[in-house]
Amino acid sequence: MKHIRLLAGAGVMVVLAGCQPPSTQPVLPAETPSPPPAVTPVVATSTPSPTPLPVPALPRKPVELGRMFNGITFQTKFATPASDEPASVERIQDNAYEVQVTFTARLPRASRSLEDLAKNDPKLPHVLNQMPSLVENAKVSPFFEKLYSNKIESIRSQLFQLDEVLSRHNFYDCETILEFTSPDTGRKALLLIGDMDVNVDGTDGDRNVQIDDSGRFFQPQTSYRWKRTTDRVNPLLPRYQQKLADLKREYAVPGLTAARNKDLQQAIDQTTRTINDLKTYSFLISSTDPSIVIPTFMINDKENPFAPKVGDYAAVIYNGVVYPAIVGDAGPSAKIGEASIRLAREINPKASSIARPVSNIKVAYLVFPGTADPATQPNLADWRAKCKAYLDELGGTAPELFTWTDIVPPWPTPTPTPTPEPSPSASPSSSPEGSPAAEASPAATVNPNFIIETPQPSATPAPSASPSPAASPSPTPTAPQPAVITPADAPAAPSNP
Repeated sequence: MKHIRLLAGAGVMVVLAGCQPPSTQPVLPAETPSPPPAVTPVVATSTPSPTPLPVPALPRKPVELGRMFNGITFQTKFATPASDEPASVERIQDNAYEVQVTFTARLPRASRSLEDLAKNDPKLPHVLNQMPSLVENAKVSPFFEKLYSNKIESIRSQLFQLDEVLSRHNFYDCETILEFTSPDTGRKALLLIGDMDVNVDGTDGDRNVQIDDSGRFFQPQTSYRWKRTTDRVNPLLPRYQQKLADLKREYAVPGLTAARNKDLQQAIDQTTRTINDLKTYSFLISSTDPSIVIPTFMINDKENPFAPKVGDYAAVIYNGVVYPAIVGDAGPSAKIGEASIRLAREINPKASSIARPVSNIKVAYLVFPGTADPATQPNLADWRAKCKAYLDELGGTAPELFTWTDIVPPWPTPTPTPTPEPSPSASPSSSPEGSPAAEASPAATVNPNFIIETPQPSATPAPSASPSPAASPSPTPTAPQPAVITPADAPAAPSNP
């Protein structure tokens, strides 16, 4: 009922609201508007993410990464696969408990183009006037491939001693080796680009130079040598003579092992050769003579016309400066890039036997094969003139060639030993006129490493002119004996073997 009343009231309200006159049309009941259709609200939803895959369960296999002191990166994987055999069987199987080593060393290519050289050292292409044409006509030397082959053999022989394997630094120490030939003069040159280590070898008794032999790998000889020109004692000779005496003394001890006796015999032979060399030859001195070291396999090559030899002139190029030098020594066949202290410290004053002057591969060694003169005492002015002539035959250099100064001091002027005044009580016949005892001995010219021991008065009675045994000894000491020269830092040298 309530619903009907609501409908009627609604109709009346329609009529009144329209204010229309009566109509002849039948009045139809007002239509009840149908309720709007139910609209399901649309809710914006994102694309559902795919169901993530489950994380696989990996067996425990720890992987350790590290780098050894020599630059070798190593990776260890510890695997423990299950076995069907008991421990008593696995113990005797070689492959049950093993380490597999895979040593990877990527071989570099040789820099070949001017762009390659400029990328490594932007100044180098501008040092030689004819560098573009020289590089264009150059070829990569077979020495480059041989050098890296030597490196591989060195590593292969030491795979069971990884701490002794060639370091990363020394494996990648050569950028290129190119063979140059001037189209105008035919002058040949071998260009090696590498880093620079320090060679401290060499000694010379003829020159007044203090020798520092404290380096770990010091050798008193160099491949470049010449006959001695004075009778001065090599400052290291007494030390090696003492070493030889000590080796022989130990070798004579009974009951030594065969291995120790073998080592001693080899050391005796080597020390004997060193002593003979020090008595016969003079050598380059690292602290005074600008020189470089070339791998032995190159120097020993008898076929390649570009093979350098000891004594060949060379130019070392670094940071736009050109230094004259010579090939002074032969070095290891698996490494390149080594120079004397004199050259190294001109490039880097901090260089030493344990600190290389240049670690980057930016040092160019330009060697002129076949130019060696007979070995003589270094003449730095002459070396520079020869290097400049050979560089000019190659087209010359843009920067002026460096000039070395001679830093070897002259020997001091000998001071004669004064003649002692004769004692009034001395018998005229005790020292006959003209006898060696009565004449003053001239003082020897000594190396600064040596000292002169002043002889003390002798307690031995002076010889008397009288044959009588009852003659009383003269209180006057005998004439001084010749000065004894010994190294300041070594015991008295034994007699020569």
